[in-house]
Amino acid sequence: MECVALVMAAGSGLRLGRERPKQYQALAGLPMLRRTIDALRACPELRELQVVIGAGQDDLYDAATRGLELPPPVIGGATRQASVRRGLEALARRAPTHVLVHDAARP
Repeated sequence: MECVALVMAAGSGLRLGRERPKQYQALAGLPMLRRTIDALRACPELRELQVVIGAGQDDLYDAATRGLELPPPVIGGATRQASVRRGLEALARRAPTHVLVHDAARP
């Protein structure tokens, strides 16, 4: 069994009304995306993480994940459904048996 996590971090955060999207907002000193990644990496059943980010969020992503060894992020689509699809397509070559889809803004 191979279980991987697809971390959805492509949201624009419009409802939050802040300059940066919610997943990049600090929670106790760390971006929520980083807290989510750290929590998932602590799960021994997960073999790998794939993060899906929004177009133009590369700098925010790089800052939030500095020092971590992760596969390059996938650029999401116009909707959550499209973003999940792109993430699943990126995982297809690995052919995991299970995929956990998790929101980056919910550490």
